[in-house]
Amino acid sequence: MKIGLLTSGNDNLALFSFLQRYDHEYHIWYDDKFLFWWDKSVDLVMERVAEGIGALVAEGVDAVVLPPMVELKVLNENLFPEVKILPLFQKYVLENCFAYSLVWKIGFFGDYFDIQEWQKQLTILAKNYKLSDNQHQISKFKFPFAYWWKEVRNWKYLLDTCNWSMPLVHHRIKQDLRYFKDAGVDTIIPCNYSYFLVQKAIEKARYTKMRFYKLSVLEQVFVDLKCEKSQYSV
Repeated sequence: MKIGLLTSGNDNLALFSFLQRYDHEYHIWYDDKFLFWWDKSVDLVMERVAEGIGALVAEGVDAVVLPPMVELKVLNENLFPEVKILPLFQKYVLENCFAYSLVWKIGFFGDYFDIQEWQKQLTILAKNYKLSDNQHQISKFKFPFAYWWKEVRNWKYLLDTCNWSMPLVHHRIKQDLRYFKDAGVDTIIPCNYSYFLVQKAIEKARYTKMRFYKLSVLEQVFVDLKCEKSQYSV
């Protein structure tokens, strides 16, 4: 299977921590002209996405993996109906983050572009969501979900220029995620795949009652999308 990835930094490249285990042909469209997308306007980002998808389709890819909030925008608004977009982030949110939330409070963290799009796209995503059996049984559970958002513009620079295990990175992550603790959020969701590169720091900083689904969950979503037919073995 030919899979195309769009990236403007180390965002979608973080997925290769598990993609490399599967014997697919990967084509990467790396936009170093407008590095990074996430502090740019929606119109500019979508122009670059359209150009990237066009280049990948010309390479004959069977499916395309997009950055999280771009993926939701494209799928929700049916922007490229002729292209198969793998709903990696969509299923990650619906089948894990939404489905196992117990107090209806969801926290998202991302950059400038994500902030411009998150409310619109998540409202569309949750519109047809059906509560799970467990959620029906919780008397205090309310729907629709209540959302909290934290802008973390400097993360992309820390993760691109610093060692991911540096104390500075861990301190910044802990300080930013404290906002969700104070709000009583029960599930936190990264809106950039590069954030999963510091999932151990997020795990330590998320505080006891917050749920955070790591790269292993993204990998299972990838497998469930029937992309697992040829896996390397040792």
